[in-house]
Amino acid sequence: MYDKILGVLLGAAVGDAMGAATELRTPDEIFQTFGHWVTDFEIPPADAFAGGRKAGQITDDFSSAYFTIRAILAASGKITPQIAKAGILSWAKSEYFETFAGPTTRAAIQQLIEEGHLKESSLLGRCGKATNGAAMKAFVGGVFKPGNWDLAIDAAISIAEVTHPYHLCLSGAAAVAAAVSEAITEEATVDSIFEAGIYGAKRGAEIGIERGFQIAGPSVVKRMEWAREIVSREEDPVAGLCAIREIIGTGIHVSESVPAVFGILCLSKGDADKGIQYAVNIGDDTDTIATMAGAILGGLNGASGWGDRYLSIIEERNQMDLRLLTEEILQMQSRGEQDVYSIYREQRD
Repeated sequence: MYDKILGVLLGAAVGDAMGAATELRTPDEIFQTFGHWVTDFEIPPADAFAGGRKAGQITDDFSSAYFTIRAILAASGKITPQIAKAGILSWAKSEYFETFAGPTTRAAIQQLIEEGHLKESSLLGRCGKATNGAAMKAFVGGVFKPGNWDLAIDAAISIAEVTHPYHLCLSGAAAVAAAVSEAITEEATVDSIFEAGIYGAKRGAEIGIERGFQIAGPSVVKRMEWAREIVSREEDPVAGLCAIREIIGTGIHVSESVPAVFGILCLSKGDADKGIQYAVNIGDDTDTIATMAGAILGGLNGASGWGDRYLSIIEERNQMDLRLLTEEILQMQSRGEQDVYSIYREQRD
């Protein structure tokens, strides 16, 4: 289990750092900028969000998850909206917030600081809020609840609803959390991970409609299924990647980026290196897509498959001890803390 949880953390961090260099560019622009298919850490160009940072440094995607994990550990493993709120407000004081915070997260944090809570969401207030800022850190729910999709989903929703209380956002977050929860089991396969993701997307949408706010946009579930179907028709991986990009989309909308991740999962056939590289070179919101794909594939394959290829760079460049963090997560799992499902229901009811 240690190797798989470390694999989730490392895969997410690698995807974020590698994708930071290619973010917002088209595949053609990525090739023109770097002169090759990006397969390793690169220095982000000056015109990127991460411009001026070193190769291997993370952005908001992994850092917001890292601060959330620290808050959960400080609370003895409990996962509630209040604890998630403490984590995201702590992150808002870090170097990552001002440069990298996405539109939905930034607006929500501003409200939390000024009001202490999110305001009732009006119809106009929901416009443009179906983003992937919750899904990008939803793997946190999975690592704390291995093999239990429902508990992973509820954990992810407790985290996600603090900034993204919209049914499509919760659908995407729950899909990633359930997929990671399945990926870190010994019996996991690409098919079982996809099944978990579909289950999570359906359950997350249901909870979002019941307890959050509905928001206009395409179904995360239907687009996940569509992504798998598209990939199954393509024998050439490059053609499959092109189909995901041109039909499903790879932007910040949760109904694009999360289905794209599951299309990449199928296209890579579970290979972590291929999956992260597909995500990094697919174009548009590459760091977020690669973070989610890296978390799922890192959990499936474990960190040992990379050896020391990435870990030392990630830890040194970002001043993070992922091995120690993994040990702390495992310690919390073994203590049998109060069921996160009942905590969530108690907080919501």
